[in-house]
Amino acid sequence: MGLINGVADDVARGYSAPLPVTRTSESKAKDAITGKELPASVVEISPEARARLAQDSAEPISQGQKDKNIKEIASLRASLQGPTVNLGYALFNDPVTSWDARTFSPLLNMTATKTQDAMDDFAPALHDVLVDGQVGRNKYDNSDTSEAMALTLTQAKLHTLIEKYVSGNDQKQAKAIADEMISEKVAIREHVTLLDAQETLTLANQHGTREMQNSARDYLKQVESGTARPQIELSGMMKAMRSGSDMASVFSVFATLIRATPNSGNAAQPSIDGALNQLGVYQQQWQAFSEKYAS
Repeated sequence: MGLINGVADDVARGYSAPLPVTRTSESKAKDAITGKELPASVVEISPEARARLAQDSAEPISQGQKDKNIKEIASLRASLQGPTVNLGYALFNDPVTSWDARTFSPLLNMTATKTQDAMDDFAPALHDVLVDGQVGRNKYDNSDTSEAMALTLTQAKLHTLIEKYVSGNDQKQAKAIADEMISEKVAIREHVTLLDAQETLTLANQHGTREMQNSARDYLKQVESGTARPQIELSGMMKAMRSGSDMASVFSVFATLIRATPNSGNAAQPSIDGALNQLGVYQQQWQAFSEKYAS
């Protein structure tokens, strides 16, 4: 592109209005004002255009216009670059959620509106759900029953958030990511349950009565066949959640499964009471979650 003769570089670059120009066809031309010879590639600006340039450059830009220009540039840059994952999110920095945050990082880039505001809303929502799902942070009961409720409710909440924030085309993939995370936690739970049953039998064989040994052996067989109490509880709770029933019915199923815990001589009653109290906590958490995110 040729230079604009007689105009300062910064003014020439910032001037965008169409200018009437004349081009010389000879190998050399003369500037209409200075009389100097110009190369054929140089564009000569007409006197009228020079006057317009002088007028525009002499008029100062208001502060309001400057602020507006800055905002428009920032908005344009954001639209071109897209939202940016903020490593300062609590999701990544809370020790309770930082491990799972790595799994959910791809979800943050699947927001329906592809805006920074959507991502900034989605990340705290994921953090809230994962924190509520941590059994060790709960109020009354940290048993495997409480864990079964937490896993079931966490999966349902994640699906709700995905339906709220993730674009329709990405929801299937996003839910698969969430389900895979839950499946891994269930697999870990199953492994721990099996190890506990094996250890119980070992201790019973070493130090227990014949009755204790038989009981431990029967329990190990139940775990291996998937029919032990912790497995039945988790399976029943997840089935209730998938049924599509209202949450009052789902929580009623949870309570029924808790009360079905074998309770010979009321030995398990403290555990049953603790799990029922914890169920009340989860109901309150679900209500708060629904009011905040399900609308």
